[in-house]
Amino acid sequence: MKNRVAVIGAGVGGLTCAALLAKAGLAVTVFEKNERVGGKLNWLEADGYTWDTGPSLLTMPYVFEGLWEKLGRRLEDDLTLVPLPVTCRYRWTDGAVIDEDAAFWERPDVARFLRYARGLYDLSADAFLHHPLDEWWRQLRWRNLSKLRHLPKIASFRTMDGVVRRFFGRDPHLVQLFNRFATYNGSSPYATPAAFNIIPYVEAKFGGWYVKGGLYNIARALERICLELGVRILTGCEVQALGGIGGYHLQTNLERTGPFDTIVCNQDVLTAYPRLLSEHPTAARFQRTHLERLTPSISAFLLYLGVAKTYPELSHHNIFFSDDYPREFHQLFTEREPLDEPTIYVAVHSKDDPERAPAGCENWFVLVNAPALKADCRVDWPSMAQEYGDRIIERLETRFGFGGLRDAIRVRRQFTPANFETRYLANAGSLYGFASHGVCAAFQRPKLQPDGLRDFYFVGGSTHPGGGLPLVCLSSQIVADKILRQHTKRRARG
Repeated sequence: MKNRVAVIGAGVGGLTCAALLAKAGLAVTVFEKNERVGGKLNWLEADGYTWDTGPSLLTMPYVFEGLWEKLGRRLEDDLTLVPLPVTCRYRWTDGAVIDEDAAFWERPDVARFLRYARGLYDLSADAFLHHPLDEWWRQLRWRNLSKLRHLPKIASFRTMDGVVRRFFGRDPHLVQLFNRFATYNGSSPYATPAAFNIIPYVEAKFGGWYVKGGLYNIARALERICLELGVRILTGCEVQALGGIGGYHLQTNLERTGPFDTIVCNQDVLTAYPRLLSEHPTAARFQRTHLERLTPSISAFLLYLGVAKTYPELSHHNIFFSDDYPREFHQLFTEREPLDEPTIYVAVHSKDDPERAPAGCENWFVLVNAPALKADCRVDWPSMAQEYGDRIIERLETRFGFGGLRDAIRVRRQFTPANFETRYLANAGSLYGFASHGVCAAFQRPKLQPDGLRDFYFVGGSTHPGGGLPLVCLSSQIVADKILRQHTKRRARG
């Protein structure tokens, strides 16, 4: 009999794992609470404008090339990846502009920093990105011993900001630019360990990419592959409870179904424990070691703007920095209040994909970091979202010179931390589970397979190896390999 697998959640992590397991001959059913697949990687369209509603930049394309190869396909047959000559354009209120392009990474001061960060990548990439944390020792081979000279960089008690200032302390613009990479996993550069300076190295090494037609095409392609491999995908079907007598049974909003031999959970780990695993003995320990001790990552306030005008000074990705970065992160993690003068991220996919907006128009995806929701003092986002969005638009007009922006807006939609909490079951509306704060942050992420839970696995951005599309994909490949090894052993035993 086929191993019967239930995948809870049809984000990129869930779809990736489902496809790999189905390719190996397992019977897979995917349960998705929302109306379509993709999770936070999703899609919005209105009046001729279309937006990706989640991730807007792709890095590490080799991860997806390798996944497609495992699935017996070629990536280029399903997706068109477009390299971005300028990964991001950075702007400050003093008029300074820096383009993150090939010339930027070749600057002597930046190249010196990259030589430092390469050591972080050489030492940790194989051990931590492609294997479970409890199997890091598999990388202790003779050919890797020379990399141990970089161990002090990993074990350093310095923060990201501390190391960045050591390299760029005389240039406040570069300090802010490189500190910004801490937000890639929802953290503060002033509390995140220096080891996470690996992030800009990865972006420099592999570049920034766009997917023709929108990054949501990744979810569409994975859904199509799953269906071709016989995966059953149920949308509008929320798993509400989990039972484990005679195999796993799932109680959904539609029916009770099962039994399943294996569960792959693509929900936020931090909400899955109280929702699905509250009766398991590990739940209390998880509450003590994670939920009570670690800091939720940042959330986001989003605007989707249909702009009946073009702005030649904009690149595909743009950052408009605040004047006081330490104050910004103090508000995010200590005061936990919406930012007074936020750094603003603007992605305009129509720059390289004109069909995503009417002629002579642009589709703006605007993101501002926001604090995770507090249990004792929750921000009333539904009542303040309109006014907060107005303030962001005004800041772009008055501080960064985008005159006439408000009058040019034809479509406006918004998405708040409260929406992330309800639509995607994200703990406190956070985007990446926990912030990577503290010297042991890389080792504190929830495990892919919880202790004491047989045939139950987590995938996604809130578990190992972390957030972002490539790492989510890698988490699923690690889990699929573990499940298939276990399945092979059981078949061998008869």
